[in-house]
Amino acid sequence: MRTALVTTFHETVNFCFNSVLETMGTSVRDVVYERLNSRGIIASDISSRFEDAVEVLNESFGGSARIIVYKTLVELYQQYGMHVDFTYQDSLMDHMVLLRERVVMDHMVPKRAQRDDSVLSYRPALVQSPGPTPRSR
Repeated sequence: MRTALVTTFHETVNFCFNSVLETMGTSVRDVVYERLNSRGIIASDISSRFEDAVEVLNESFGGSARIIVYKTLVELYQQYGMHVDFTYQDSLMDHMVLLRERVVMDHMVPKRAQRDDSVLSYRPALVQSPGPTPRSR
């Protein structure tokens, strides 16, 4: 299950990254993917090489690259139903790592996978303790 969660996480990062670029227009999307491709980072590798991709974006676009990273992270948090508890100025890479760890530890599944894959959306029911038993007086 861990491998499926990690694979789904990577696919979701790639999905969110592409979604953000789509909102910025086709010309921005094409330029970003062209820059990444020129440095050997293809679209399907963005998640597994996210730090490298961020470095290429920073070199190419300066501070504007942070907008893409921030929006990607916000979209990713929303996919996992998580409250965005960071700001634009926070260490975005730290929040990416924390989310990935939480996804694996808590067996979290993104919204898009819940709709697409019944195996990943399976979550065992939590067993609740019956609580204290009433005392007779």
